[in-house]
Amino acid sequence: MNRYDFTQPGGFPFDQGVMKFIQDCIGTAAQTAALAGPLAILSGCDAAGTSVSDGVVVINGEILPFVGGVKQTKVIIQENATTVVFQDNQPRVVKYVRAARFGDDGTTAMLWANFKRNTTEGVLARLDRVEGLLRPFAGVGGMVWWKGTKEAIPTGWREVEGWRGRLPMHYNPDDADFATVGAPGGSKTVTMALENLIEHDHEQYVSITDQTGTLIEDNRLSGGSGRGLWAKIFGRTAKTGSANPAPMKIVNPYITGMWIEPIPGTF
Repeated sequence: MNRYDFTQPGGFPFDQGVMKFIQDCIGTAAQTAALAGPLAILSGCDAAGTSVSDGVVVINGEILPFVGGVKQTKVIIQENATTVVFQDNQPRVVKYVRAARFGDDGTTAMLWANFKRNTTEGVLARLDRVEGLLRPFAGVGGMVWWKGTKEAIPTGWREVEGWRGRLPMHYNPDDADFATVGAPGGSKTVTMALENLIEHDHEQYVSITDQTGTLIEDNRLSGGSGRGLWAKIFGRTAKTGSANPAPMKIVNPYITGMWIEPIPGTF
């Protein structure tokens, strides 16, 4: 950080240039206030009933004292200018004191509800926690589901092309099908085979009549005594289906999207 060494003896040449240098250094340091967000509470501003205490806030990167009072919906910035008489006997406005307070000037639209309090944890500690949560995306391995178009993928991210047309399956070391991370498997269709059918049979009925032409037992073959049967006709049912059956789709209802991942080295 820029600085002056005021410890040197001999009478320091203090002038307006020195004052501007100091003010610029303070302004540079104040830029860190932007880390708190556009509208933030740094300290104080404690609610007690319908009132809010004094405190310190950040408004669009500017650190300001907050003058407490009866809680209202909006916050304004109030600036008071002070005139000082210079050595040439000319008055000039040189001192500006700014503070935030409740109020509505008809122009400012800063809502008190939008001011976020900086926790005792601290901004950097909170950033560390966020970075920890995002660590799976720091290398190859983390990916997220994207429902937008490929052209709309955010800058720094890319489609995981190796996952096109595939669903994820959780790793299971006790199941050979799922014991290797990254191994593909499964099929979107299946063709039925004889070994896929459960064992079963079919009753077969033939029309048999006695000498009077009457059907015996509702079209069932009967061997009752004294009944002369004209014929015993047995046969096999005709074949149905296809010798080369078409595969059946086994895909559940779905909505198409894509997996995306950070491009290594971007973030």
